[in-house]
Amino acid sequence: MSNKLDKSPYFYSMLGNPRALFPTISASDHKLRRTAIAPFFSTTAVMRFRPQVQALTDRFCERIRVCEENGEPIPVFFAYRCLTVDIIAEYIFGKKLGLLEREDWGRDFYSAWRSLWEMSPLIRQLPWMMGAFRAMPRWVLALTQPKALEVVDMETSTDELTREVLSADPETVKAKGQPTVLWEVAHSDALPEHEKSFDRLKVEGNNILAAGFETTGATLAHLTYCILADKDVHKRLQKELEDAIPDEDDIPDWQKLEKLPYLNAVMKETLSRVAVGAYSRLPRVHRTQSMRYKDWIIPAGTEVGMSGLYVNMDPDIFQEPKLFKPERWLEPDAQQRLEPYITTFGKGTRACVGINLAYTELYTVIATLLRRFPDLRLHETTKEDVEPVADYFAGMWRYEEGKPGIQVMA
Repeated sequence: MSNKLDKSPYFYSMLGNPRALFPTISASDHKLRRTAIAPFFSTTAVMRFRPQVQALTDRFCERIRVCEENGEPIPVFFAYRCLTVDIIAEYIFGKKLGLLEREDWGRDFYSAWRSLWEMSPLIRQLPWMMGAFRAMPRWVLALTQPKALEVVDMETSTDELTREVLSADPETVKAKGQPTVLWEVAHSDALPEHEKSFDRLKVEGNNILAAGFETTGATLAHLTYCILADKDVHKRLQKELEDAIPDEDDIPDWQKLEKLPYLNAVMKETLSRVAVGAYSRLPRVHRTQSMRYKDWIIPAGTEVGMSGLYVNMDPDIFQEPKLFKPERWLEPDAQQRLEPYITTFGKGTRACVGINLAYTELYTVIATLLRRFPDLRLHETTKEDVEPVADYFAGMWRYEEGKPGIQVMA
């Protein structure tokens, strides 16, 4: 059987538009789009962008320092998402959205995205709904569907960023020293002209922004909670970072950081235990050939899928799966025995194209933060603040407007 599995049109209609890479339904269309975009998320390309990741992380730490001096808590539920939004926006649009400078740590921005996710089960049932919302006058939406208005306004702002990228002067773009992803895709020889239209690329930009900020932002918040909630983990990791990074202003790149045994173990434990990515079953379908699973023959055209959550919580793979135990990754055979079961980034041809950028952010941010703020501690935060309460494709934490979520003090 070939591995040309399509995605489920019904399931992925919740994401609004299959013209972007991630929700692309057809395996052949996906291959075409991924071929064009993948080079800009390679290890080499991401390493060229790393100075910008560190610079934005430094700015993040500057804001935390101000909070420390003022004795104010940092709402990292929002703060990490401010950071990851500005990082991914800089990479794909060549321009930060400035969330790190917002006094409210981007609460309104997150509220708009959360509105979209909360609407997604309804959009799956009624896929025409987003088109209807976009066609309505703003005042009608404000009166009848204020959450939809937040989503439409957000899409309008990212559409304008895409328009700016596509109209940019080529010499200005090249002078930046690192790729601006959407500009590069728009000039890629790997795509036919209709794939490089404004209408398609605005969807691509919006989709990469969403995928790039929420997943990494949520993982950073999980990492922070798991480290600070366990004094022994925090103490051991802090010691390793202080020994490996004598100068807190000279943070190594992620390829060096991932070689630190305990930091690597903490990272993998987080990715395999709590930050599991998609909770949904991610259904696939082979249109023309049947599939065999053990003793069963699955007819062509049958949608199949499973949730990575059940892999991560399988006690036959991860003993005591509900416990956060980085030490399991320090056992002699752990890499060979457990590594294949990290499903956070997906597997195969549809695996997350941004995995290298994600690792760069995760290692850079956590190492910088802990190295510069050794007394970091949780503030008015309990386990309930980081428990998923809804499946909107990914597991979503409890969120109430006006509430801070997970907080820390420096």
